[in-house]
Amino acid sequence: MIEVQDLRVTYRGNEVIKGVSFRLETKALLLGPNGSGKTTLLRALGGVVPYRGSARVDGLEISSLRGYTGLSTNLQEAFTLGLTLKDVLEIYEELKGLERQRAVEMLREVGIKELGKKLHNLSMGQSVLFRTAVALASDPKVLIIDEPFESVDLAKRRTVVSWLRENGKEGLVVTHELDIASSFSDFDLFMIFEGRVFGPSKVGEFLSSAVVEGEQEGSFMTVEVGGRKFSLVKGREGRRVSDLVTLDRLYTM
Repeated sequence: MIEVQDLRVTYRGNEVIKGVSFRLETKALLLGPNGSGKTTLLRALGGVVPYRGSARVDGLEISSLRGYTGLSTNLQEAFTLGLTLKDVLEIYEELKGLERQRAVEMLREVGIKELGKKLHNLSMGQSVLFRTAVALASDPKVLIIDEPFESVDLAKRRTVVSWLRENGKEGLVVTHELDIASSFSDFDLFMIFEGRVFGPSKVGEFLSSAVVEGEQEGSFMTVEVGGRKFSLVKGREGRRVSDLVTLDRLYTM
């Protein structure tokens, strides 16, 4: 279980995450436009950046976690040890109980076979795939997965979707890409705009909804974007979520 209460993160004097609170006992998508604070929130939950407030995994405060192996992440900051891909697999096998053969098989699925290759020589897409596979092959209970489809081609995206559905019991999968969300229609949904988190709802409910400006009676979620409020409603009124393409469109509605 992930429990977050009044979580705040400050970067260079600016509050980036602004009093976020939520509780999560299943797997959920966190959707938000670029610059909304998605990765910063994950870095706080991954223990990478300091925060104020409380963030707990299985009742344990993340800022003081030591030796806890139930949480896995693909954040770049978790991959600073090891020069080659083989090195990283060996380190994760020793420290986190990585199922090494399973990781190798997953990497082969997406065309990564040269384990002697240096990590920093991977393309952006290969790096995302490698880090995501290693995180998921550690048999995690809790996932903290950041932009697993970034620079990944369509065929390999389908493989990553299967990985994310099959591995982990709870946690957050972050993306800004609405077109991939339909692959997770049964997942819970949170949305983040300007450092504030809204939800939960269901991904399928969100994708079949429409957006109307203002607080609408009967809406299942209201978000605040650029000082304006928008309600997500069922029915034909408003602009269909499926027509937005990107959540950045809310700023110009």
